[in-house]
Amino acid sequence: MRGNFYYKRLGNNILKWRKERNLSQQELASLSDTDRSYLAEVEEGKANPSLKFLNKIAKALRIDLKELVKNL
Repeated sequence: MRGNFYYKRLGNNILKWRKERNLSQQELASLSDTDRSYLAEVEEGKANPSLKFLNKIAKALRIDLKELVKNL
């Protein structure tokens, strides 16, 4: 149960940065070479993303990885 809390906060962080960059899920998925449906699951806190996935997302958003995991 505790893990879900962290996954949800991580998803909210990704969503916040994506919205700040005015990107759709599809645009972010394309920029990061990831699957849009998996990105949606991560944003909803329903998936446990790998470090590799998070690094791709951070690079596509042009932020440090530490910004995605901030305040978890």
